[in-house]
Amino acid sequence: MAKKDTPMLQVQAYEYLKELIKNDDLDPDKFYSLNQMAKEHGFSRTPFRDAVLRLEQERYIDIYPSKGFKLHAMTREDMVETYQMRGAIESYCLKELSRGLDTERGQQYYEKITGKVRLQREIMNTTGDPEDFGRKDYEFHRSIVQYVGNRVMLEIYRQFMYRIFWLNVSSFSRKGRMQEAVEEHERFLSLIREKDLAGLDDLLNHHLSVPRAINVDLVGTSENNPA
Repeated sequence: MAKKDTPMLQVQAYEYLKELIKNDDLDPDKFYSLNQMAKEHGFSRTPFRDAVLRLEQERYIDIYPSKGFKLHAMTREDMVETYQMRGAIESYCLKELSRGLDTERGQQYYEKITGKVRLQREIMNTTGDPEDFGRKDYEFHRSIVQYVGNRVMLEIYRQFMYRIFWLNVSSFSRKGRMQEAVEEHERFLSLIREKDLAGLDDLLNHHLSVPRAINVDLVGTSENNPA
């Protein structure tokens, strides 16, 4: 019976750890003992270990033999890979949404992303909170990917969620970037309506290149000026 339950327990441990990471409940500079943490949070060692290994594969954490594990520090390579993945997936999905805009599903998702842009503008004009703004930004782009209905593609995109969200937040902390992002999202809406597929590609390239440059620059500054 225990063996049968192991996959479900592994999923529970995985989701639990992922929530701790997403909610900033883990200290990025601290090493965590796998055995001790499993015991403290009520998991047996095997499913907890499997969850940790899965999170390492997804680059949420890094494992250090005899030390434990700690949060993965984003590298320049991570950033480049993330934006390359986003460009490939989102380009396809934007075009599919534009082509299918006249369908019931297309209209449903178009209204959905329009609402996300409206909420982003509201956040920008009120609290200006980069994290709240970043969540709506992620939801805007994820909805475009959801429209296609490709489960494998969506799962890949979701695996990068943590990276995408925090890279967004970093870029939105730069003065004026929120305003630029809202205007670019509104331009996406127009290009989708116009069925301008080449224009969507050009705008997406620009839309992703700006935050990538901001974040790569931040990593370079951090590497050149270690604490």
